[in-house]
Amino acid sequence: MVELFALLPTLLYAAVASLWLSLAAPSVAANTHGTESPQTFPTLAGQLAALSPEQLEELFVFVAGNTLFTLYHESGHMLVSELELPVLAQEEDAVDNLATVSMLGADTDDMDLYLTQAMIGWFLIAEEDYDDLVFYDEHDLDQQRGYKMLCLMVGADEDAFLDLARDLELPEERIESCAFDYEQASASWEIVTDPYLRDSDTPGGKIKVVHDPATRDLEAMAVFLKESGLVEMVAKEFDTFYELPKTVTFRSTACGEKNAFWDPQTREVILCHELLAGLAEIYLSVPEENEKAQSED
Repeated sequence: MVELFALLPTLLYAAVASLWLSLAAPSVAANTHGTESPQTFPTLAGQLAALSPEQLEELFVFVAGNTLFTLYHESGHMLVSELELPVLAQEEDAVDNLATVSMLGADTDDMDLYLTQAMIGWFLIAEEDYDDLVFYDEHDLDQQRGYKMLCLMVGADEDAFLDLARDLELPEERIESCAFDYEQASASWEIVTDPYLRDSDTPGGKIKVVHDPATRDLEAMAVFLKESGLVEMVAKEFDTFYELPKTVTFRSTACGEKNAFWDPQTREVILCHELLAGLAEIYLSVPEENEKAQSED
């Protein structure tokens, strides 16, 4: 897994650099390609264009972390559906565990940063009223669920995540059980997926990635998503690790709502451009939390 994500920081930087140049170009402001999304973001492009390259990079580290977690989460639903995996607990809890354990498995400082940003985003959204974030609303976001995920992070690497856990007020008595919780969550997924693991370092060719054209107000999100290769990297990981029975598509598209989901009818993991825009808006709306998080990193 480390090899799959070794180039992520470089790709992320290149994506942000490309995006900053496109936002600064006058032609983008006048671009009329595409149509407006039913859920529009009329001021977002201007807000992004006003940021320095460093500020834009910090924003998209936050967006990337939350996007990666979302992709892993929905890929977990895909595995449960396609492989008909037995899930003893609530499926949402199970795929939360998979997302957290998978990102922790990269065991790099960069992935730890992305996972930290995902956790910060989780708690920010849980504390505020973001009713239009359909993905988080439908997934019953609450702090207790967030604490469970945070505990897995501490259990896997206390040195990396203990300060974050204390900042987010994870109870000390809970921290003591986190190593056991992590081992249990990791082992549970290993047991149910073991019959479907591939003995290969190359993808099986069962997952394809499609990036649909963006609507005008979401072009910045689509550019970042495509240039960063986030979807491709998660797709490659699952296509390499698991023997899927049928072809699956990972699709980024404009949905008309801030959402991401697994569609078992079309066998597609859908990542909506609007969700990334919503995450960017959250980052821009909480500068105090943002500055604190970045200074701690």
